[in-house]
Amino acid sequence: MTAKRRKKIDRGKDSEYHKWLTKPVVQSLIYGRIVFMILLLVLQLLLFVGFFLWLGSSIEYFLIVSLFASIVFFVFLINRESKNEYKLAWLLPIFIFPLSGICFYILVHYQTLTSKMQKQISRADKNAARKIINSTYKEEKLPYPEIRDIITYLKNSAFFLPYLHSDITYYPSGEDAFPEMIRAMKAAKKFIFMEYFAIFPGVMWGTILDTLVEKRKEGIEIRIMYDGFGCAPLSPRSYQKYLRSLGLQAAIFTPVIPIFTAYLNNRDHRKICVIDGKAAFTGGINLSDQYINETHKYGYWKDTVIRVSGPAVRSFTGMFLELWDIVTETKEDINPYLDLRYKKYDVPGIVIPYSDNAYNNQDIAENVYYYIVTQAKKYVHITTPYVIIDNQMMNALIFAARRGVDVTLLVPRTIDHFVTFCTGRMFINTLVENGVRVYEFSPGFIHAKMFISDDTTAVVGSINLDYRSLFDQFEAAAFIYKHPVVAEIEADFQKAKAQSAEITKATYKKTPIYRRIIGRIFRVFAPLL
Repeated sequence: MTAKRRKKIDRGKDSEYHKWLTKPVVQSLIYGRIVFMILLLVLQLLLFVGFFLWLGSSIEYFLIVSLFASIVFFVFLINRESKNEYKLAWLLPIFIFPLSGICFYILVHYQTLTSKMQKQISRADKNAARKIINSTYKEEKLPYPEIRDIITYLKNSAFFLPYLHSDITYYPSGEDAFPEMIRAMKAAKKFIFMEYFAIFPGVMWGTILDTLVEKRKEGIEIRIMYDGFGCAPLSPRSYQKYLRSLGLQAAIFTPVIPIFTAYLNNRDHRKICVIDGKAAFTGGINLSDQYINETHKYGYWKDTVIRVSGPAVRSFTGMFLELWDIVTETKEDINPYLDLRYKKYDVPGIVIPYSDNAYNNQDIAENVYYYIVTQAKKYVHITTPYVIIDNQMMNALIFAARRGVDVTLLVPRTIDHFVTFCTGRMFINTLVENGVRVYEFSPGFIHAKMFISDDTTAVVGSINLDYRSLFDQFEAAAFIYKHPVVAEIEADFQKAKAQSAEITKATYKKTPIYRRIIGRIFRVFAPLL
């Protein structure tokens, strides 16, 4: 980072954001809220313990009832339509703590709010599809019959459309993407929509917020949507009020409440920034200093971003507005944001923006990755911070390697979540033993989420190779085929690989025994991590 650019960005340290954040009353709210949530969760656990102590001499009857309930629930769970890994992960705690385990399962899977969200998502998908097809979108004859199957699948799943004539710019790091995002925001003439999992104090968000406030003064429409869990340390509701006081529209995706609930898992993990319907940024970065390497808690932070320009931006706009209407419980006419004239770029290739969520029962995120792996002829190169996968994906990767495809993963060397890291190493060991090559990114932490295959196909977005991203969270990405940017993405992969060390069978044997034990124990519960 040049001295000139650093000086310019550092002005964010004195931004409106930091003035608000450093107020004693705000800091008291933030830390008080965290302590309050922790205390309530602990209280719930103590109530469970107190209940068992209260049983006293009636414990025998309780155990008989528990055994009967476990058997009934076992039959129910086995016949339920879900992945076997999920069933196994739930069966063990339910047999150990029968009634409390069953109650917890019901609490997580059967809630009025969860059911309501599912209906809203289904209705919104249909409405968004109808509005997009009724907008200026014109279906063109596609020149790539070899991928007709994945195009048909994505279109039939939730009306994710293929676009020609869309340009893509690839940024190999957050610090490369950040100034371009700011430049695009400053050039906005109509609206700026931002949807991110996490916002944290620092230079990055401070600079962005200052820019947004200035653009709002110019009459530009600003909407910011952030996840209630990803931004929990900020006291999301208090910060929402603050943003609104600045004239910005702000929405929180399911604020965290201090009880055990499905919403602890079903988060909005997407990273989308749409400007005037002409440019859309997506990738792996959140709005925090570590993503632009202003801080180095985990060493160098390797992340990636793409900027999509042209007709394909329409789908990112639709994704944002669809979820915005659900979160804010509004019904607006989104056609003015879709019926735009889009510049057509003279570039080859197809772009298909797509998303996935926990409520559509489609597993779109995994199916797209699975498609790339099973269709690969020469190579599949993957970057992911986490490797916690189901048997279907595991078998696909191993089968590809055994049929001669170069299957290579780049993963972090640095630990950010200890249990997740240890569990992930168990999956990695299985892959390595079966011919898949895995490399640790030596300079620091690789957070990029990408698939690249055969010099033709790439996916860049927010989707990790773990259960949360593939099945539980709201995610977004772009499927790219035969676009010139694929070569840039692959070149960057090779550059990162050159800075990495391969994990071999011998490497794994050097892993401390306590890490291997933790990994083996929690592998059973991998779907719940």
